[in-house]
Amino acid sequence: MEYVELKSSNGFEHLSREEALLLLQQQATELDTKQKQLNRAKHKLNTIVQQQHLQLDTLFETIIDPYVLIDLRGNVIRMNEAAQHFFGQPTLQASFNVLRSIHPDDVPFAIKTFEKFKRKGKLKNFRARVYNYKKELRWIDLNSNILYDDDGQATLAQGIIRDITPSMKQQYLIQEQRDHLNAIVENSSLGIVLTQDDRIIQTNKAFEKLLGYSKAVLSELTLSELVIEEDASNHYQTQLLNLGAIDQSTQLQRYRTSSGKSLWTKTNRSIVKNNYQKEHFQVSVIEDITEELQNQNLLKALNTLMRSILGKTNIYEIAWEITTNTTELLGFEDFVIYLVDQEKGTLKQIAAYGEKLSDVRTIANELEIPIGNGIVGSVAKSGTPEIIADTTLDSRYIVDDKIRYSEIAVPIIADGTVIGIIDSEHPAKDYFNAYHLKTLETIASLAATQLKSALNIALRKEADEKNRALLEDLTKSNKELKDFAHIVSHDLKSPLRSINALAHWIQEENEGNPNEQISEHSALLVAQADKMDQLISGILQYASIDQINTQSRNIHLDKLVREVIKTAYVPDHINIEIKSQLPQVKLDRFRLHQLFQNLLSNAIKYCDKQEGKVEIDCQDMGAHWQFSIADNGIGIAPKYHKKIFEIFQQLENHKDSTGVGLSIVKKIIDRYQGKIWLDSTPQQGTTFYFTLPKQ
Repeated sequence: MEYVELKSSNGFEHLSREEALLLLQQQATELDTKQKQLNRAKHKLNTIVQQQHLQLDTLFETIIDPYVLIDLRGNVIRMNEAAQHFFGQPTLQASFNVLRSIHPDDVPFAIKTFEKFKRKGKLKNFRARVYNYKKELRWIDLNSNILYDDDGQATLAQGIIRDITPSMKQQYLIQEQRDHLNAIVENSSLGIVLTQDDRIIQTNKAFEKLLGYSKAVLSELTLSELVIEEDASNHYQTQLLNLGAIDQSTQLQRYRTSSGKSLWTKTNRSIVKNNYQKEHFQVSVIEDITEELQNQNLLKALNTLMRSILGKTNIYEIAWEITTNTTELLGFEDFVIYLVDQEKGTLKQIAAYGEKLSDVRTIANELEIPIGNGIVGSVAKSGTPEIIADTTLDSRYIVDDKIRYSEIAVPIIADGTVIGIIDSEHPAKDYFNAYHLKTLETIASLAATQLKSALNIALRKEADEKNRALLEDLTKSNKELKDFAHIVSHDLKSPLRSINALAHWIQEENEGNPNEQISEHSALLVAQADKMDQLISGILQYASIDQINTQSRNIHLDKLVREVIKTAYVPDHINIEIKSQLPQVKLDRFRLHQLFQNLLSNAIKYCDKQEGKVEIDCQDMGAHWQFSIADNGIGIAPKYHKKIFEIFQQLENHKDSTGVGLSIVKKIIDRYQGKIWLDSTPQQGTTFYFTLPKQ
């Protein structure tokens, strides 16, 4: 509004007042118009605001994901129905603060992120764990931005929350399964390899241990570099797998270890495809079957070996077959079999392979080693196999045809006795291993029975030959003895009878003109001639025992013994008693008569007591009869208990003793596989025991 300066004159003053009033009215009208315009504008603005609030509320409520409006301290100003449902809030509570709902472990990170958010004004994909009103733990993914006033000051923040709890649980489950799978893979006894385009991506401990490579070294290699070339490329299934014709294959392959050795495996290879069904990875599961194949080969070789030596009875043939089969199986460069000579106490080479051969099955410079000497001799003595990694460090090593640095020696044991040694040497140090030892022990065990049988046959043949020679000599000696006995009985008895007759003539002539010394000498001559006659008769009986071939028949011993007693000369002071009923046996009567006659005569002859006693008894011992003839005579000292059964042996120069009677007794009992022994005490008596078969 403009102000007008008023003049002092009345007319002019009057005019100015009217003009001012008019002006005021005009201005009031304009002000009223503007007020009406302002009111209309305000109404229109209120309508627009109301429409905007309505639209905002509609939008707020139609958001599917939880939506929250918070102040810059995290207090909730407003939330939609989805947010109320997510947080479990039936109504908005003034005390609800989103920062306080966060899991304690996530709070430090959340506060740091919130401060950064207030500075930048935006927050994308913030992930955290929160608790709702019911204390349920949920995973959220939050996208938020800051709201500013007209002066550009941050006032509020709004955000959309996405509940990712199900997907996070699934991820945890997948991760847990992955961890379990990794644990299974890592601790599997089978080697497992993950490859991509043949390049090794991942390996487990079993595979690394199997080949002797570290994980770092393997990551720089391809699988084909580890597989022996001919096994990697020449396998039909491998080709089909690489062409994509099949998704899985199982094959036998050899892998090369870090030490340069090869091992046989059963490899199961599978293709892992991506989402486009294209090959992404290959997983190979590798099982070491080297020992299994070795055992199969060993079994085949042992079967071949058993077939080759079965039925052979020559120890040299058996040894050569073992040598040939074993060297083919194990690929040895040197191989020797030793045989123990128990009599000499030595080991002799009987079969060999390698440079020891000068010709087919001919050993050059056969070595004979005393038991206990060298590695071979030590094993023969101890019966324990040995592997020598470096022979230069072993003082026992004996150089044969040349120096070799490794040696293995295994005993061949039969019935607990070492009968031979399997020995092999190799020019490389530490060549022999547990497989070689196990194989040779198995071969030695199989060979032991066959070699023992062959040795027994050889010994039996040798013994048979010796027995045959002895039998021939014995037959010849027996014939000579029989001839000699008859010669003695015929040629000696004739002059003996003449001597006896001459002695009697001297006695008769001496009767007319008695001479005491002549009588004594002639009596002695007659006695010695009679004794000589008895001795010759005894020799003839002894020699004739085996010549008597009368048929065995049932003999009543009670009756036979009584007949012997009747025909024998029994002095009046000696009493003979049969204490039990003697049995019936099926034997030769003549020999039984000689047996009892000689034993009874012996008991009577050496009885020195005023009242002599002889007792005959018998006991049933099951398989045989045991007889006894006891006397109370002079007895026999223990040192003579065996000697008296030898021919021509007697205890004293008894006038009626020839030293043949007991030897005849023993020969008869031996013929019937019986036994004879005695129990005697000098000056108290003797009991002879003997056994005879029942049949």
